[in-house]
Amino acid sequence: MLAGHDVNVDVTETEAVYRRLLSAPGLRVAHYPDATHALVRHAVERSSLLLTLTAVCAPRALFAEGFLADQREFLASL
Repeated sequence: MLAGHDVNVDVTETEAVYRRLLSAPGLRVAHYPDATHALVRHAVERSSLLLTLTAVCAPRALFAEGFLADQREFLASL
């Protein structure tokens, strides 16, 4: 999982390393353009008030669009 708003990681380089080191059939790299390093929606993470309200009232809305569905799909495939 690679986030589009990750200031800590060069996602292009990270994906290249994943693909070089891990076998292709077992590797799935997913990009979440609106996510931060924590895979939280970028707009939510940038605001401490919005982050707190979202975490309390709608915790599933914290994560980047598609992230939780991809996690469910991955776990179901195991």
